[in-house]
Amino acid sequence: MSAPEISPALSVPLDRLAEGFAACFARYVVPISGDVRAFEQRVRTEHVHLTDSLVVVREGRVEALALVARRGDTSRVAAMAIVPGSRRTGVGRALVHRLLDEARGRGDRSMLLEVIESNAPAVALYEREGFQVRRRLVGWEGTLPEHAAPLEEIPLSTALAAVLRDGEPGLPWQLAPETLAGLTAPARAFRLGAAVAVILEAGPQDVMIRSLVVAGDQRRRGEGSRLLRALAARLPGRRWRTQVILPEQLGAAFFAANGLRRQALTQLEMAHGLQTGEASIR
Repeated sequence: MSAPEISPALSVPLDRLAEGFAACFARYVVPISGDVRAFEQRVRTEHVHLTDSLVVVREGRVEALALVARRGDTSRVAAMAIVPGSRRTGVGRALVHRLLDEARGRGDRSMLLEVIESNAPAVALYEREGFQVRRRLVGWEGTLPEHAAPLEEIPLSTALAAVLRDGEPGLPWQLAPETLAGLTAPARAFRLGAAVAVILEAGPQDVMIRSLVVAGDQRRRGEGSRLLRALAARLPGRRWRTQVILPEQLGAAFFAANGLRRQALTQLEMAHGLQTGEASIR
C-alpha cells in the first residue's frame, strides 16, 4: 500500500467527518455514533481543533482520522481510528508521526491521549512512539439507592463555578472545568446542600454523572451521597454511570458505598513530553 495522503480534517465537511468517525471506529470496543450533532458537541466541548486534526481520505471516504484538541501548550489526541480494512498497514504509525511533528512545530510542550487498556496493538504503537503511561482511568455503573430530598436545579454556569472552586486539581481532559464549560442542554445541574452534580440523560434508561463536587469544608459528611440518592429519586429506575475517564482511586470508596460497581473496561492515560521526550506534564 502506498503512503497515505494525510490532510487537515478541516478539508472535509462536518457531516462527512462524523460519518467517517463512526466508520473508523467500526468493531471498536465502545460503539461510536455517526450523529453529526454528537460529533459537533465533542469537537466543541473538548476543544478539538479541526485545522490541527488529520484525516486520510481514499476514493472519497474517510479511511483514518486523528482528532487533536489543544489547550495552552498541551495537545491531546482526542480520538484516533482507522477503518477495519486498513488497520495494521502503517497508517496509524504515519498519523502518530505527523501528529508529533506538527505539535513540536507549534511549540507544544506535551501531548496526551487515552487508550483502551485491552487494545494491546494501540498501546504498543504509542509506547514505541515515546508515550508513557501516567495513570489508569476507570468508570462506574449501576443503580443508586433512592431517597427523595428537595433538589435545586441550577444553571450549568453555577455548577461550573462550584467545580472551579471545589473540584480536584489535575483531572483528565474530559473532566476538566474547560470541558464542562462547553456543556449545553440536555446536560443539567443540581444542588443539594454543599454538593453539586452535572448529569446527562444518555437514553431512556441511562444517566451519566458528568461531574460531582462537594464544598471542601463539607466533605466526608454524606453530602455527595444525599445528592446522588435524591437524583435517583428524581429519575427513578435508571442506570447510573460515569465515563471511563476517572483516575482509578478518585472517589472509588464513595461510588462503591453508593451501590455502583467499577466497569470492566479501563483506559490508560498516556503522555509524551514533546520537547524533552519525557512524560511529565506541567
